[in-house]
Amino acid sequence: RELWGWVRAQLVLGPSLAWLDTAGSGPALRAVMVREYRSRERQSQDFRRYQAAVLGPEPMARRLEGVAAFLGAAADEIAFTTGSAEGLCIVARGLDLRPGDEVHASDHERPAAIGPWRIEAARRGLKLVELPQPGVPGSPEAIVGRYAGAITPRTKVLLVPHLRATDGTVMPVRELCALARSNGIFTLVDGALGPGHVDLRLAELGCDAYATAFHRWLNASWGVGALYVRRDAQARLWPTSPAADGSTGAQARYGGSHRHLGPAMEGVAVALEFQQVVNRARVGARLRELAAYLRQQLAPLPGVEVLTPTHPSLVGGIVALRLPRGRHEHVARALAEDDGIVVAHVAQGGFDALRFSVHAGNDFGELDRCASALRRHL
Repeated sequence: RELWGWVRAQLVLGPSLAWLDTAGSGPALRAVMVREYRSRERQSQDFRRYQAAVLGPEPMARRLEGVAAFLGAAADEIAFTTGSAEGLCIVARGLDLRPGDEVHASDHERPAAIGPWRIEAARRGLKLVELPQPGVPGSPEAIVGRYAGAITPRTKVLLVPHLRATDGTVMPVRELCALARSNGIFTLVDGALGPGHVDLRLAELGCDAYATAFHRWLNASWGVGALYVRRDAQARLWPTSPAADGSTGAQARYGGSHRHLGPAMEGVAVALEFQQVVNRARVGARLRELAAYLRQQLAPLPGVEVLTPTHPSLVGGIVALRLPRGRHEHVARALAEDDGIVVAHVAQGGFDALRFSVHAGNDFGELDRCASALRRHL
């Protein structure tokens, strides 16, 4: 209890606000903001010296090694980006595909993930297949089976979220990547909701590319992320710009944004250290504990339908539910304005729900308060 109270105190967040939308954006750590301010101060004082000290080859190599170690990858497979959206766009634009080639996704993808493929489908004549995912997923095997049944000889790319931003399903990414690889399919994982939420070892997932951001469960600032491209997949993905010094690796090929990200990258180093100190496994267990408690409090509300899976391997720190009379947008606004409780309204395709996403600094009192307030708004 004392640990999580201390974690909450490290976050820059209004003291009376119950923040239950970390899947949208998490509050930043005070130490991250301090490090970024000092970094910008040095940048302003002597830009030339700052660039050499923060963005030169040696300091950049150390930063890449730190992020790679946290994500479970090699340093030459990581590039800094402005967030998951940029990484997803780099892959969509960089793969050589022909008219009629199929890109498979689901109808639960985030707009930032599916949007680039809709553009490329219109521009290049690709066939974008958005697989319907009806109902609540019952098991990892059922999810994999649905994807497997849709594969054709023209399927060239599989886009899959690490966690679905709609209902919070932790996807069986390793099994889906193995399925794709056995069929010669390139796998792109939307990892916007992954790091800091689930334990992550990219080398073990088996994906070809993974795009993420650091402003959700890692509590870094908005506007910095990373793109992982497996070493033997980099030849398949066109670079965004040639490296002036002839260097190789993911950073040289895809990390052109890094020259604008000095202070944010310094903040990321603090956020990763904080996550390690608190203990990543402990954070993950805390998120699942809070989400299970919240689900227990919300499920008995009259007419409420919980849309998040119950299978242990599919559960994370998100709970989605459908209200008996709908009005999800109205209720989300009322909770924020009247009760100081921030949740998300998620609507895409046939999915329309309230989404509650906890962070390690939440406590059970906030969750009780949320359930009580929601009961009043039903």
